[in-house]
Amino acid sequence: MTPKQQQLFDMLAPTVRAEGLELWAIEIIGRANRATLRLVIDHPERPVSVEDCETVSRQVSRILDVEDPLPERYTLEVSSPGIERSLHELSHFERFIGYLAKIKLKVPFERRKNFTGVIVSVENQSVCIQQDETEYEFPIEHIERGQLIVADVTEAGGSKHGK
Repeated sequence: MTPKQQQLFDMLAPTVRAEGLELWAIEIIGRANRATLRLVIDHPERPVSVEDCETVSRQVSRILDVEDPLPERYTLEVSSPGIERSLHELSHFERFIGYLAKIKLKVPFERRKNFTGVIVSVENQSVCIQQDETEYEFPIEHIERGQLIVADVTEAGGSKHGK
């Protein structure tokens, strides 16, 4: 997370939590003269609704209007993470232990940056995935991004054990 994303996260997460939701990620996308500020929200026990997105958008807009943390013009978007959600933090990986995911590393390990496997554990600031018969452990600071992979759409949030 960039310092600006962290600042926005710290500013907006309490408001999202007050609505019974979780601020999953913050993305700042686009050009300097017209950016998109995307807030990704989640609920641990049910799908995020359009009404959830509308409510968070209204509440967060008020804070952004007062605090004015982005000097450039921007468009605010609020969305759900979807079933092939991106994984940004250790807690995201931990929530989906047993699910199939792909991980992209910042620097190559064994001459590759991309690994796909089942998330088997999260401990010591690292994510462990199993790919076939091999387990790989990656420190969170080496992970550029993670993403759940859906092989069975009947399981919301990802595909457990890759089935």
